[in-house]
Parts: sequence; C-alpha cells; structure tokens
Amino acid sequence: MRTFTINNHKWVIEEKPGEELLEIYNKRTGNNSYMCNGLTFYKDHKIWIAKELCDDEKERTLKHELTHCYIWEMGFCNVDFNYEEVICDFVATIHDFINEVIKSE
Repeated sequence: MRTFTINNHKWVIEEKPGEELLEIYNKRTGNNSYMCNGLTFYKDHKIWIAKELCDDEKERTLKHELTHCYIWEMGFCNVDFNYEEVICDFVATIHDFINEVIKSE
C-alpha cells in the first residue's frame, strides 16, 4: 500500500485481484467489459491496480489512474467519461516520452 496527498486529501494506492476490479467496474458502469487494470474511487480517495499486471503495465495503469485523480482534485468533475478515459490514456502514454526529451537536453 502506498499513499500520497493532493489538495490536503490523503489517497491510498493498493493492489487488488484483477477479477475483483473487473466485477466492480462492470457493476459501476453497466458495461460488460473483459478487462480492468485499475480503478479510481474519488470520494474514498483510493486507487486500485490489478496485482497480476507486469511492472511496466502497473506503472502505465497507475499513471492513468493518477490522471483521473488529478482531474477530480482540480475540479474537472463533469468531464464526459469516454473523453476522460482518452485523456488519461494519453497522459499515461506520453509521460515517458516527454520526460526523456526533457532529460536529454
């Protein structure tokens, strides 16, 4: 379990079985998805990551979920769900590229 604080709110990051995350995700969204690597619980200040993922995928998933957290904490709570997912995927995947370019100069 890891913790961090943003806007004076303490957040917890935990690993949970992927099947448990998938069941919760499908219940919350009404979807019938086949996978769920992470979940962010805004009001509880929790992030869950599927423990079965390899380290690289856990890191990418955590970046994605932390972006959800940041969007929430900065007050952008009315973002369309599908649009927010695209934003979180984008941030999670571009982060390393941006840091590599910055560090190379």
